[in-house]
Amino acid sequence: MGYKEEEIEVEGIGKVTVSYSVRAKYISIRIKPKEIVLVIPRRNTLKDALFFLDKKREWIKNVLKKNEDRLSKNQVAVLDEASEYRTLTFTVRIVRVEGVHFQSSLKDGVLTISCPRCVDIRADNVQTLIRKVIERAMLVEAKRVLPERLSYIAQRCGLRYVSCRIRNVRSIWGSCTKESHISLNLYLMRLPQHLIDYVLIHELCHTVELNHSDRFWALVDSYTNGNSKSLRKELRGYCPGF
Repeated sequence: MGYKEEEIEVEGIGKVTVSYSVRAKYISIRIKPKEIVLVIPRRNTLKDALFFLDKKREWIKNVLKKNEDRLSKNQVAVLDEASEYRTLTFTVRIVRVEGVHFQSSLKDGVLTISCPRCVDIRADNVQTLIRKVIERAMLVEAKRVLPERLSYIAQRCGLRYVSCRIRNVRSIWGSCTKESHISLNLYLMRLPQHLIDYVLIHELCHTVELNHSDRFWALVDSYTNGNSKSLRKELRGYCPGF
C-alpha cells in the first residue's frame, strides 16, 4: 500500500507507523492489535496527517481500549494440564511425561501434547513451543476444513472465487483481492461454526463488491437472513490468536 514507511512517537498515543501511499486518496488511520498506521496520500504532508491524527485522538484511545479488552478476554494466560483449549475439530490435552522430549499427536479429535516433567511449563519458551504445536495442528485442520466449506458456501450462494489459502495472522479473519483470491485466517478454527460461515460469506461477497458499501452489506444480508449486523457484532467479541 505504501511506498515509504517510518515510525514516529506521538505524545499521548505512542508509536505510530507513517505510511506514504501512492494509491490512497485521503488521510486515514488503521489500527491493528499492536500497531497504529497513519496513511498519507502523496498530495498531503506529515503536518496535515498529524493534525488529522490529533482530531482522532479520543477515537484512537477508544479503539485501542476495545482491542485490549478483546485480547484480554480471549487470551489464554498459561497453557498447562488444567487448560481447556478447543477448536472446531479438536480439543487440546496437555500431559506431563518422563524424559526430555516434547511429543504431540492428533487422534480422534484430541491433540495430545506430552510435556516433560523436568521443564517449567510456565516458562516463556515452553509456552511458545506449546502454542506452535497447537498452531501447526490448527493449520492442518484449517486446510482440511475451510477450503471445502468455502467451496460449499460459494456454490450455495452462487458466488465464484479463484483460489483460497490459509494464513496465520493476528489482525484480520479473512481478505479478498480484486482478482477474487481469498485468504482465510487459521484462527477461524476457534470460532463457532455460524461465525466461520459468516466470515466466509463476507469474503465471498467481496468478489462482487470489493468495498464495505451499502450494496455490500445488503448482499451479505441476503445470504445471512438479514443478520449481518448482529453477526458482525458477535464476531467483534473474538480476536485471532491465543
